[in-house]
Amino acid sequence: MDLHTGRTLWSESDISPKSYPRLDGDVQSDVVVVGGGIGGAIAAWEIAERGFQVVVVERHRVGMGSTRGNTGLLQYANDMPLAEMIRVHGRARAVAFYRRCREGVGRIREIVKQLPEDVEFADRMSVCYASVPAHIPRLKDEARALAQHGFAADLVVGRDELRRAFGIDREAALVTYGDAEVNPLKFTRALLAELVRRGAARVFERTAVVRTEENDAHVAVETDAGFRVRARAAVIATGYVFQNTRPLAGARLGCTYAIATEPLSDLAAWPEGVLIWETARPYLYMRTTRDRRLVVGGLDLPVPDGPRRDGDLNVRAEQLARLTQQVLPDIGPVSIAYRWASTFGSTTDGWPVVGAHPGFRRVFCSLGYGGNGTVCYAVAADIIARRMAGEARPEDDVLGPDRFALWRRAAKRLSAVMTHGAPG
Repeated sequence: MDLHTGRTLWSESDISPKSYPRLDGDVQSDVVVVGGGIGGAIAAWEIAERGFQVVVVERHRVGMGSTRGNTGLLQYANDMPLAEMIRVHGRARAVAFYRRCREGVGRIREIVKQLPEDVEFADRMSVCYASVPAHIPRLKDEARALAQHGFAADLVVGRDELRRAFGIDREAALVTYGDAEVNPLKFTRALLAELVRRGAARVFERTAVVRTEENDAHVAVETDAGFRVRARAAVIATGYVFQNTRPLAGARLGCTYAIATEPLSDLAAWPEGVLIWETARPYLYMRTTRDRRLVVGGLDLPVPDGPRRDGDLNVRAEQLARLTQQVLPDIGPVSIAYRWASTFGSTTDGWPVVGAHPGFRRVFCSLGYGGNGTVCYAVAADIIARRMAGEARPEDDVLGPDRFALWRRAAKRLSAVMTHGAPG
């Protein structure tokens, strides 16, 4: 599966990465993590923090899958607003999930402090503007839901007020706090390098897993070269490739487009310390970098890869630049330095996929599908690491992949009713 097209900012600005060997023999460990992207790295870190030895296997190079197309926004808010999630999942579950995501941002913040390398982490607030005036009631509902459940939020209404406060030329926006940004590729590489330095993990690149087996005591993953990693448990953190190899009924793949500009000489027109997104779906999302670039993404399509995605790259990149100037008219002309399209995943219920892999007992999924995927990976890593340490909680099970069986049965029943009518 081709996860990217174009030139991504992070991979081309980090040109001397540490390399790891290809697995050339059988090895044993407490846990094997399949996937050396940001999800696998966070999972390996949290598992190692519980005292387990970890082996990480990556089929290409560390961080060069979905991670290099990640725009590095760390937001606890989901693609599904809290008010809507309450209607879908019920108040208790929805609020608990949002709190978990807020804790996930906090956990990443704490991990970064332990890394010797600067991974360009910075605390940020988020501004979600109403794409059109008709969306203002949604922002008011969301502001009430957030405030009611202990999430700090401010509503700014009025084009003049919003322009003065944030330079955004729209009618209203919701401001939330406690988010952050990071260089996702540097973060991933720094996590794994530090685990290796500590002797807590071994990392193998260019090592593809082709088969997984388990018994009552162990799991074994076999590589394309015929070697095996034997462990007490395995974590599958292969990102969106998972959906191509073993599709989940409640997950879907699409593509998103992104640009990074040349460094701006003056960022005075950008609202300091802010991540920006909007109420429309698909939505525009924006941030800055330490070297004064703008990173802008959006204009999603329901196609994960292929000619349609790739052929639209240049047109959509220019459109992203124009939209940025419309939303932030004082920012001035921007020049595109990098443009790329990347595969992304989402789920029907707005939650990531965390839990026992269908058909296994010692193999666990860690799939951070959704717009706040990196934060969801932090949530997933915590759940899986606690489970391996014997600290599982009943509420962890609601994120498991088996939940989609309920959605599938409901869809079949609805289809039957639509086709044949309700039973008499």
